[in-house]
Amino acid sequence: MYNRPKHTDTEDDILKMQEEFFKNKGNNSIQPAAKVVNVQKDNVPSKSESNTLLNDSLQIANTFEAIPTNANIGSIVQKVNVNSGVVIQPFLHKRGFPEAKRRELNTRPCKGSIFSQHMKKQKLDPVPCEIPLTVRENKEHPDHSCILTGQDKDAIHKENVSILQQMTVDEIKEEREKLLSTMDPAIVAFLKAKRQNVNESRTKSIAEQNEAAQSFEVEDVEASREVLDVENSDRWLNFDSVELGKLAWMTEFNVPKCNKGDVYEARFDFEGWILPYSAPMTESNRSLYHHGEEPGRPGYTLQELFQLCRSSVIQQKIVALNTISNILALVQSGVYDNIIDIPVEQIFFVLRFCLDDNTVSVLNAGVKAFRNLFYYPIDEACLDNLLGFGLGQVQPLLAVDHSETDDDNTVNDQQLAETNLIKCLARSDILKRIRYIITTVKPSVETITYCLEILIRLARDSDYIAKRVFECEDLIASIVRFFVPCVKVGEDTHSAYGCPVVQAVKLVRILSSRNKMYAVQFINRYNLMASLSFYLSDATFALNSNGLKLQVEALHLWSVFVHYNLAMDYFEQMQPILIKLLDFHVKKTDLASSSYCIQSHAAALLIFLSAAFRSNASCAGQFLPLLHEYALSKWVAQFGSLSDVKCGRLQIITALLDCCTTLLVTSRDTVQAHVKKLLHSNGFNVVTKNIRNASNLLNNYEVHKPAANLRSVEAAAWDAPDRIIPVMQTSSCIPFVTVLSRLIIQCEQSIKVAFLKHGNISNYLKLLNSTSNYCLVSNWFTRLESELIANCLKIAVSVRNEVDVSLFYEVAIKSLSIYNSEFKEDIGYILRNIVFSTSFYPCELLINNLHIEHGNDLLVETLNNLDQIMNVYSAVLNIKSETRDNLFVNLSTGTVMPIDWIYSPIIYLYMNQQKNKEVISEKQQVNIVTNCLRWIYLYETYFPNLAKLINATDRYCRLACTFLGSDNLFLESEIHNLLEACLQHIIKNHEENINFNRPIEGLNNFQDFYTQLLEQYQGVSYGDVLFGNFVLLPLIQRHSVRYRKTLWSEYAGIVQIFNVTAEQVVCPVELFLTPEETDISLLKCYRRALVTGQIRKHSILYTIANHHVNRFLSRKNENKMQSS
Repeated sequence: MYNRPKHTDTEDDILKMQEEFFKNKGNNSIQPAAKVVNVQKDNVPSKSESNTLLNDSLQIANTFEAIPTNANIGSIVQKVNVNSGVVIQPFLHKRGFPEAKRRELNTRPCKGSIFSQHMKKQKLDPVPCEIPLTVRENKEHPDHSCILTGQDKDAIHKENVSILQQMTVDEIKEEREKLLSTMDPAIVAFLKAKRQNVNESRTKSIAEQNEAAQSFEVEDVEASREVLDVENSDRWLNFDSVELGKLAWMTEFNVPKCNKGDVYEARFDFEGWILPYSAPMTESNRSLYHHGEEPGRPGYTLQELFQLCRSSVIQQKIVALNTISNILALVQSGVYDNIIDIPVEQIFFVLRFCLDDNTVSVLNAGVKAFRNLFYYPIDEACLDNLLGFGLGQVQPLLAVDHSETDDDNTVNDQQLAETNLIKCLARSDILKRIRYIITTVKPSVETITYCLEILIRLARDSDYIAKRVFECEDLIASIVRFFVPCVKVGEDTHSAYGCPVVQAVKLVRILSSRNKMYAVQFINRYNLMASLSFYLSDATFALNSNGLKLQVEALHLWSVFVHYNLAMDYFEQMQPILIKLLDFHVKKTDLASSSYCIQSHAAALLIFLSAAFRSNASCAGQFLPLLHEYALSKWVAQFGSLSDVKCGRLQIITALLDCCTTLLVTSRDTVQAHVKKLLHSNGFNVVTKNIRNASNLLNNYEVHKPAANLRSVEAAAWDAPDRIIPVMQTSSCIPFVTVLSRLIIQCEQSIKVAFLKHGNISNYLKLLNSTSNYCLVSNWFTRLESELIANCLKIAVSVRNEVDVSLFYEVAIKSLSIYNSEFKEDIGYILRNIVFSTSFYPCELLINNLHIEHGNDLLVETLNNLDQIMNVYSAVLNIKSETRDNLFVNLSTGTVMPIDWIYSPIIYLYMNQQKNKEVISEKQQVNIVTNCLRWIYLYETYFPNLAKLINATDRYCRLACTFLGSDNLFLESEIHNLLEACLQHIIKNHEENINFNRPIEGLNNFQDFYTQLLEQYQGVSYGDVLFGNFVLLPLIQRHSVRYRKTLWSEYAGIVQIFNVTAEQVVCPVELFLTPEETDISLLKCYRRALVTGQIRKHSILYTIANHHVNRFLSRKNENKMQSS
């Protein structure tokens, strides 16, 4: 016997043991631990003993008795090629399954069981085969199968060959026909193709793979040289032979090269960053090299990560999921914008399959990746931060499809994922899966947090999805029971169960904001207020940041309830606690030194008090002394001494101003005194100094936009400071100034003037006026700036005699196109008090335009009907304030008024005519078009700088829609005069800027629009001169020849009836004559019309055709004379 090596043995001891072992092995002196004795032939038992053995074996098989101790087992043989005498029943293919055998009733128990007796009888009386066995000799069959795979393929192939050898040719043909008639032709074709390509697709054997290592030298591997150079390495165990096939994998790889402009597949490291095409191997990236398709490139492609996600090795699965999670996190931040396109749909399905794995570590990685696909942390952080400024209670509705119908399964999962990823997620029973994870798997706090964040994103989607979340059986009840409990936080922080979780409270807030009914059920059914009261009253929650965040979220949730006039009965019970919290912050919290978490807590408290005071003003009585005597004095003074701007440190002063807006009625003098002090402080100047950099409208940063099948609020902007949009950056003052402007609207005149005339505010308004195109208009966070501008305009209306009204009028006109449906009331106020109010018009404009000839009557009529014009625009644009029963605003509706809103009534009639939406009486049509043209004429005359904001080509097309919106409106006297005046103004001042080749807003193709105009002229023009001038404008020589060809060839009938003379043309005639026409086909059309007399000689078309034909003939004659 040999002892195993011990840990105390040295290397020499082990080598000595090895030499001794090989020496004894060579001398055959090694004694095995056990021997197998082969009984020789002379020891073979006799026949009687063999029968006894057989009987014993049968007895064992049938009665399961113990093995006799005197049984002689006999020899151990490797193979026995002796016929055992067992009758093999051939397969009777005509009968199908074998017939069931019945036991004979006369069999009586004796030696052995009844079953063994029956089997013995079968052996003695074998059943003859009914089908003759024909062994086909000299029939060659392949030695391996081309179709079968797996470990048993050889055995199955031999069995099949054996069956075929026992069948006749006819039987084989018969079976073949049966198979071909029952099998799918596609499967048959696939099997044939597989047989043909088997040699090409067959996996190489180990021997074939090792052929690549035949030309390999050991010295090529640096690692092997280092090992083999060690002294006595040749004596190590199993180091006597060199395995070249394995060492070949350790050779130095050739670093691949990529030419400029080549497209290659992106590879990522484990942190989700894209790696360069090639890089030298270092210790930091050594683990990123693997034996994939490109062994010389580090990192993993998405397809390789997808494959690893399906691996049976848990570690590989977790690494792949974590890598995909990191990639998605970077995609959300905008790092890869305009660099790579991530296949979101493929990632979705891969992750959804992984989410069904109940292994805790795999589940955590899968849920995290799934969360990073749908939940945008940057967006959520920005939305939550606005709550502390009193601006975040209204939430965005992030739905791609707003249909309230159930999923009808008319499209498959892949198609649905390409159009609406959230709806596809809901179809995959994600709610039931999350419920199972929460109630049954019970994973760690991290996994629970990820699941709650996925539910938060679902709650922000359409009403249909939010309803499914709220009504999912036992889901909300389990979340409230486990993660919003009315219990004290235990010491065990490793488990989330029984402990309050901030994300769970936030989910309740989002769902409550969706519908008042949900809020009522949370209060009555789930008793949420008991939990919130406990969180706010228990001092242990204020000892750490997590507890403070929980209290902040609890205050925001209570504010939502108060918005619906719910849970106010708890205010009286909690009043001592709230006073205590406010007293603590007034005494201990500072703007400059306190942490952001503490300041957020103070701001949340003030925002909640403001909401409570709005709901019931009598609640403010006991809070007034603290707010007026201490809070205002302390925090306004600290604000005035600020030396730098940090948006987070403005939460308290902003929330305090919001609270003061509610209390202004009861303590106006005190509040106004502190507001004056704030406006004239150095801190206000410091805070608003960089207001231009904080503006969304004035900074054109490219934000990260998700795929079309998913929606977000688009807060991430990788190229911007802080990687987010300007209005939410750390240096932004927009939230503070917006809330301040709310308060100043209600203050006295001197405070309003001081605010508008402050240098920083005034410069900001001038920048808004000088900017032609605003940026990020559709971004959710631009609504803060929209409210600020609307408030400034409201303030300017009340002090119009003390400010420059021209500045505010132009800002008002430009800003109308940035307001969404949330600001309909503000839009109506601006239109009524600024845009359509003569008292707000600059006096010098009214005086300077009195001398305009032929326009006085139209201008006077327009100025006398501004109220009527206002009503028309309000009706067409649907500017009517809407009452909301929730706190959500649809993000996809866009702005209420387009940039070219002054033409909206005409476009409205044109679209209604094209789509036959509704029947509008002729009187209504005349009223709409008349008032619209009145305003356009006044706009073009009084405010040419504002009119230039709309391209001249767009203005022409929109005026031309008047002819297409109705068949006879242009024949009305006033409409005709207004149209003519507007067209003359455009031609006179902007004719050179008209370009029909550029994209036209609202039109896919000007050629189609012009064709419509020609058809309308041919049908209903009655030879109208004004209509003819609109048709003529695209025929100017500098425009595309295809418009001239359309008129002269496809609509030659217009040429016959066209009667506009050269004197009646609005444009200079020279524009139609120069440069000379060179298109031969068009010149032929000109000549044909002249020769056949299909053109009126007094019309401008005759002048045009005659001029170009004569000039062509002159050039032709000149060329002939020169050539001769």
